[in-house]
Amino acid sequence: MDFLKKHYEKLVLVIALAAVALAAFLLLREVDVVKEQLDQALKARTTKKGAAFEPLNLSTNEAALKRVNSPVKFVFDGEHNTFNPGTWDKTADGFRRKSSKGGLGGLNVTRVIPLNLIVSYVGVASVAETPRYQFSFTREYEKLANKRRAVIASLSVGTKNDVLFLRDIKGPKEEPTELICELIESGERFVLSKERDFRKPLGYAVDLRHENKDFPAKRVDDSVTLSGVTYKIVAIGKDELVVSAPNQVRTTIPAVMPQQ
Repeated sequence: MDFLKKHYEKLVLVIALAAVALAAFLLLREVDVVKEQLDQALKARTTKKGAAFEPLNLSTNEAALKRVNSPVKFVFDGEHNTFNPGTWDKTADGFRRKSSKGGLGGLNVTRVIPLNLIVSYVGVASVAETPRYQFSFTREYEKLANKRRAVIASLSVGTKNDVLFLRDIKGPKEEPTELICELIESGERFVLSKERDFRKPLGYAVDLRHENKDFPAKRVDDSVTLSGVTYKIVAIGKDELVVSAPNQVRTTIPAVMPQQ
């Protein structure tokens, strides 16, 4: 009895631990049993015969995807007028659409004309102690016709006007063979003689043809009337012509000469 009194608490602890171990063992076995039952139920369900699963109908989705991958191609040119409204000319028999070559579509550049600054040596103006030499200046690019006429001016070596600086001469001063000159604006140097002048294009004019009508020597700010519409020339280069319609829309026309 003394032994039980002394070790009572230890005996109770041993009994409690044994009970817990037994409960854990039984719980593990129960888990294995339940797991096996679940596996069998799942197998039985997956192997159960029945109607086959019908796939979803994705035809509308596939059609939409096909449309996205094959977008509609719009035609912005050609004979239609959706994006290319045409001008209609009034004739004796009513209204009809003008030909495809009407308007700017039928405008051709037949010639590009350089508008030059031309400097020529004329001769000796005076043979005093400081000889002066005469030059002819022609400004083809000027807008006003009276400013395009040749103007004579004389210079001595080392002097200049608004166009030319005479740097030096070669040969006798009374009859030089060459005159070394320089443009005031650009600093470009060149040599003049009685047989050789100097030409520098500072603008362009064009000869135009539309259907059976010619428009010769047209310059910037000139106008041309095509199929009843008046266009203004706003720029001319050696390779292109730019015209402005009454609505301020500008069109560039390549300066491609038609084959003869």
